[in-house]
Amino acid sequence: MIYLKRAHKESAFCGKIRDMNEYYLMTFESTHAAISTEKLLKPAGVRIMPVPRFISASCGISIRITPEQREETEELFRKSGDLKPDEYAYYHVQTGKESKEVICEKIEI
Repeated sequence: MIYLKRAHKESAFCGKIRDMNEYYLMTFESTHAAISTEKLLKPAGVRIMPVPRFISASCGISIRITPEQREETEELFRKSGDLKPDEYAYYHVQTGKESKEVICEKIEI
């Protein structure tokens, strides 16, 4: 788990932040993988976005998934996705609404 204050580099997780924005994020090793996965997951209503600075990925494109879209998105990806686990990463991200704090945890689909 990564706990960041955007003003600082990185620190240990010290508790839960109140009033969080929550979402899930898929990052990819290639632009081709990002675009093909976005097409696959389009029926779930996901959107593409740049990879946030607190996460590193080689292609720079990520897919943002809301908590409401998570179940449908994961099901579509499991059924029809053809990426190997080393070609993508999946994160649960929480950001403070009023602060610049971020909690980012890599998870499995």
